[in-house]
Amino acid sequence: MVKYFNYIILIFLFHLIISCEKDDYIGPPIEGQFGELEILESFSSDKPVGVDFSLNDTVRFFAEFSINANFNIDIVGRNSGANFSISDVGNNLSNVFWAGNSDNIFFKQYEWCDVVLSFDNSDTTLSDSILILGERDFSNLGYLLTSYEDPSEYGLVNSQNTTQLQVLSNPSVAIHGNNFLDISGEGSNTYFGATRVSLPSGSINETDKSNIYFNGFFKSDLNGSAVVIKMFEDENSDGSYDQGIDEAWTYKFSLNSNGSWNKESFNFDNFTVDQTAGNVIIDGNLNVENVIRLDVVCSQNGNSFGNFGYFVDYLILTYNSSL
Repeated sequence: MVKYFNYIILIFLFHLIISCEKDDYIGPPIEGQFGELEILESFSSDKPVGVDFSLNDTVRFFAEFSINANFNIDIVGRNSGANFSISDVGNNLSNVFWAGNSDNIFFKQYEWCDVVLSFDNSDTTLSDSILILGERDFSNLGYLLTSYEDPSEYGLVNSQNTTQLQVLSNPSVAIHGNNFLDISGEGSNTYFGATRVSLPSGSINETDKSNIYFNGFFKSDLNGSAVVIKMFEDENSDGSYDQGIDEAWTYKFSLNSNGSWNKESFNFDNFTVDQTAGNVIIDGNLNVENVIRLDVVCSQNGNSFGNFGYFVDYLILTYNSSL
């Protein structure tokens, strides 16, 4: 009986020891989630002498920290004021790249950029700088209407109220490249000139208008300035827009008069049939494959007499998302 009792005690102790063994932990170690942030590798990039985005080059960043952290990389151009932000989670920057894209206006050639690495819930910041040797070419994102560098891309249309309609060359002012258009006028309830772009058949590759975006950069310090985008279809395929036979489309937006470059983007779903000045509705369907012309018109909000206008640069159609 005593032996039997001792045997039961032995089995009980054996199971107790097994149940107290350490379980395997699934997931990152607890110290990697809640430990103190320490920088194990300083912040740097693989482009210490500059990056040429015009050659499709990219910047790769490096840094390593002691814990998994929510980090942010903020890039700001010293001259252009352009910025771009990257946010992610991890304990290093092994998969963090920058291809020269921006959140607002474009970065400029020969521009130094300040780059700051910061962390959520931490005062730790690390900094670096990058020199841009060449601007990124964004034309492969869609269809470039014009950047005002090549006169064959566009035409300029005067109005009796136009006071300024001239392409100027100043790389420190232009949003991309060297050239931009200065357009303005004086009057009321009229238009003040336009950029006219002809579109050869098949120029727009996307047939679903919901996936097409107009993008342009505008700079104005004249209150009440506005832009009207007009598109013209060739419904009967005769190579021209025929009023009363073909449809025209229009969309108007106001400009910020803060005196700075601002990006304006909108989806083709915003276009409505233009039924002014003799234009008529045909079928009410925007067939983008029939579009043969696009006008960017200098206009105004309201009908008060005044001076209206803007600088404009880099007009491009993009697919699936805005620029």
